[in-house]
Amino acid sequence: MPRINLRLKQVAIIIAGVILIGFILYNHYYSRPSLKGHYTIGVILNNIELTPNDMEVVRYVVKRKTDLINQQGGVNGRELRVKYLDDKGNPEVAKQVVQETISDKNMIGYVGCWSSTRSKAISEIVGPARMPFIGGYALTTLFVDFPTMFTAEQSIKDVSARFDLLLKSKYKRPAFIGKTNDLYSIVLLEQLRELQKSDPTVKVVLEKWYPAEYNFTQANYDSISDMLAKEADFLLLSFESGITSAIVKEIRKAGITVPVFTALGDLGFVVSQTDGKYAGELFDLNVVGIPGTFNLRLQEQIPTFMNEISASETLELQLSFSARLADSIGIIAEAAKTGDVEIENIRERINNGMQKYIGGGRIYRGWFDDWYFTPDRAIAGDVLLAWKPPLLPRPILAPDQYMRVNDTLVKIPVFYTHMNMVQINRVSDTEGSFYATFYLEITSPSKVSVQQIDFTNAARSETSHEYLLDIKPIRTQELPGAPPLYNYMYKISGKFLFEPDLKNYPFDKQKFSIHFQPASAVQPFLVQPSTTALNDSVFDVKGWHYRNQYVGYDHDIISFVNTFTDKQQTLPFYKFSYTYVLARARVDFFLKVLTPLLVILIVTYFSIFIPLHRFETMEAMQVTSLLASIALYFSAYKPEMEYATISDKIFIFTYIMITSLIGTSILQFVKRKKYNTESRIAKIYQHYIFPIIILLITLVIVS
Repeated sequence: MPRINLRLKQVAIIIAGVILIGFILYNHYYSRPSLKGHYTIGVILNNIELTPNDMEVVRYVVKRKTDLINQQGGVNGRELRVKYLDDKGNPEVAKQVVQETISDKNMIGYVGCWSSTRSKAISEIVGPARMPFIGGYALTTLFVDFPTMFTAEQSIKDVSARFDLLLKSKYKRPAFIGKTNDLYSIVLLEQLRELQKSDPTVKVVLEKWYPAEYNFTQANYDSISDMLAKEADFLLLSFESGITSAIVKEIRKAGITVPVFTALGDLGFVVSQTDGKYAGELFDLNVVGIPGTFNLRLQEQIPTFMNEISASETLELQLSFSARLADSIGIIAEAAKTGDVEIENIRERINNGMQKYIGGGRIYRGWFDDWYFTPDRAIAGDVLLAWKPPLLPRPILAPDQYMRVNDTLVKIPVFYTHMNMVQINRVSDTEGSFYATFYLEITSPSKVSVQQIDFTNAARSETSHEYLLDIKPIRTQELPGAPPLYNYMYKISGKFLFEPDLKNYPFDKQKFSIHFQPASAVQPFLVQPSTTALNDSVFDVKGWHYRNQYVGYDHDIISFVNTFTDKQQTLPFYKFSYTYVLARARVDFFLKVLTPLLVILIVTYFSIFIPLHRFETMEAMQVTSLLASIALYFSAYKPEMEYATISDKIFIFTYIMITSLIGTSILQFVKRKKYNTESRIAKIYQHYIFPIIILLITLVIVS
């Protein structure tokens, strides 16, 4: 009986210890501050413009953002929740869903509603109620009287200025087809009329309106094609992406080749729906990012999303849209902290905090971009012109681009680049460096000097502090055309730095990037890479295997203060990178580490068949195996990190397994005259469970 009680006490102590350890681990990884009550932000979307898969991505990314906010204390000590509202793409429905929810005392703001027309409808409720709102409208002039309404789109002033430059360049006979009662479409048509008044050589040759729910027939398409064929040299088409795609497809079938500006439609979607090169020449303004490149800031978040989101052709667009919504929620939550704490009303405190982001007084570092707002409460940024040339199946940046430098709209060059990697070698995990040799081809409407480019991750000399690069011009030529293009090719070799992530060593993948940016922030340029399919994936790289490559960009905001006026100013700055994703070759690790460890474990396993009366021999073999595995650890190559790599964990696993055999062998020797339950369990573990565990772990590692 005493022995049974003793065993019960031991079991109770073990269970209590396991519970305590579990509680500590849970508290460390999953606990969040104690939040009392909740606040809600309304997310206004619709199932007309978004597919079910789009909504799935949006909900996941937004949830990740709200979870992060709540882990950091929520909003004013309360949990932040979101409520999805479907406006069905209709202004009246949008107004209704806001009317039904705005009286909720826990509602502290709205985000979404990607339409000037629908935003205008809900402004009649949101504006007078002084409810914080970050929408997706461009017509900022319609919301001047509502200081609590902001937009994640560029202002119509910037869009109009850029659109005007496009039209004045070479188009004299524009045509217009738009959606009835759409405010954005009305403003763009007015701009065509103003251009007609100011320039006698310009004439709007067609103005046609169709209701939003209009069912186009073949007769409608034929009529549009006939009218365009007579006089038009440019078409402003202002419909959502689906209708725009259908109209473009039909007019191209009819032989109409005039350039089309997709006002309300998304250029990328239209191109994908009209079979690329058969879509003809297309333009679009205010595209999200640079075509054919990855948003590097968003790329940092994507690995944490991929386990929950299925990959698709539109994933990049889905994540971009979702990240902008998540950032809108994030900036409202941050405004609650930066607002005047003496303001008790949480909505007014948020409004007070939002004012600080106007003019760059504060900058929100979001998942998608750096956020601050212009004086008309539109997101600050550059209005880029995307262009799909007639014979190219994908959109690119148009040669003529404009950015604001020192508050002035100036023309900046676009570098059309192609990089051909020749060699990556001498990779040092410890130093975080590698050597690379590659050819860089640049084509631009303006003359280019390699001194304009700053390779920011190139290593510097410790004495002269010059970049350790050898740049040799290979070719310079002028390509005839209107305007002419200048083509350059350079062979570049040198030492570059990278940030190794060795948690998965030796089964890791590393990103080897060539980063570059304008040498001067006041002489910016943009980069348009060639399509990834044209890039060479076969180059000399020892000890690594090629997996992938991409071109990325990051848009930073440089904030500074004029000391003579105490005025906050900002300067946009683009950085670009060609990134090669390589996987480490495993052969060396298998031969020098894994195989010896398996031999040690097998020899240790064989030792259990030595009779117990030769216990000293058995233990000598097992202890020797343990010491051999420890010695192998110190002799094998391993990166010096502050955390354990997979290689370290394999060694730790080996120590545990060998120690478990030593322990069970001792238990059997102590119990050799009393063949009880413990002895039987120990023997079963040694003979069957131990080899099964080793076999399973080995298969996992090898696979």
